[in-house]
Formats: sequence, structure tokens, C-alpha cells
Amino acid sequence: GISLRTLIQSVDEILPSLHSSVTSEIEGTKKLLNKDLAELINKMRLAQQNSITSLKEECQKQMLAAAHTLALDSKNLLDAVDQARVRANLAKPKRDSEDEEDSGEDT
Repeated sequence: GISLRTLIQSVDEILPSLHSSVTSEIEGTKKLLNKDLAELINKMRLAQQNSITSLKEECQKQMLAAAHTLALDSKNLLDAVDQARVRANLAKPKRDSEDEEDSGEDT
């Protein structure tokens, strides 16, 4: 939840600098993420309530499915923001030192 809140705050900071044609898409994705988080919380409660019943495994499966949906939609938000930043020329190019660190090369 905290990581999702941080992600949404980061998106809110960059949103004003993006073109209006993509802001509505990003806003919609943010609303979807909030809905996904609420669904995950509901499934977690249900799993907790049924932790000692025969429904335990089914509730856990539903909780994992809700978490998976939240993760996918979070990734979609990141991708949409990254694409919008590239189109708006706001993306920062990687520094050479970061490239070398990422490739595992020692200099």
C-alpha cells in the first residue's frame, strides 16, 4: 500500500508536465489502481476471516489473483507514464556509469 501510494504521488508530480491527451489515460489508470487495492484489501480480510475454515485455500487464491491484478495494473501505469515522458522529451537518458554498472562490467 505504501509503495503504491508513493508511485501515485510520483505520477501526480509529473502529470502537469505531460500532454493533456495522456493525462486522462493516466488518471483512469490511477483510479483503477485504487479500485484494485480496495479489492485486494477485501480479499485479504476474507482470507483472514476464513483462515481456519475449509474456504482458506480458495480465499488465498482469490487474494493472490487480486495482488497479481494490482501488480499488472501498476506496471501498466509505469509504462504509460514512461511513454508519456518520452513523448514529452522529459525522459532522462542513462548516464554512462549507470550503463556500465547495469552490464556488470568493472572499470
